[in-house]
Amino acid sequence: MMFFTKSEKTIVFNVVRQFVYFCLVFAFVGLLNFLSSVYHQQTFAEHCIVENIQLGLLITSGVIFLAQLKLRPEYACVLWLLASCSFLGACREMDMFFDKNLPIISWRIGFIFPLIALYKAWQYRWCLKKTLLRFFTSPAFYMMCCAMMIVLPIAQYIGHRPLMVNVLGTTKIAAVKELFEEALEAVGYLLIFLSSIECYFSLPKTVKVKVNRK
Repeated sequence: MMFFTKSEKTIVFNVVRQFVYFCLVFAFVGLLNFLSSVYHQQTFAEHCIVENIQLGLLITSGVIFLAQLKLRPEYACVLWLLASCSFLGACREMDMFFDKNLPIISWRIGFIFPLIALYKAWQYRWCLKKTLLRFFTSPAFYMMCCAMMIVLPIAQYIGHRPLMVNVLGTTKIAAVKELFEEALEAVGYLLIFLSSIECYFSLPKTVKVKVNRK
């Protein structure tokens, strides 16, 4: 490393981190394979092991984003936005719990987190543009984009019932649908978790902190 310039060392460090993340995703998929040998048909069932892992990843990601407020207070609006997405996703994963204990509103109670994020965006509006642009050029942003592409269009539509019926030619595809959808979502949530860690490394501390600027 002594032969690299400071900017080159930063690039190398970024590449090394991405390789570590790749290895962790690879290991996680291996873990899912191992869990399937233990839990069999219950692996991706409601309230079973994989769903609990998904919930844990989302909640932990949100907590990590918020914990960074002490280290990166100038990125409060961005961190609150990311944390709110994680907590909203966690509420969505707990839909059966909320359907039972909070009828009508159900998991939608989680939208309180994006509302908090909007308030924080207003509170830090003086530096919102600068911090958002810095985040949009960071590796954490691209990891988050990749995660959202997996969780939303890929997981939801690869695991879409009509697609399964068209390909498999049978209506008894509940278990197959659950396998594709939940497995892909789990990988997406892992990427969100990794992006919460990446935020610490890839968000430069260069914005002066001011709150409630008139």
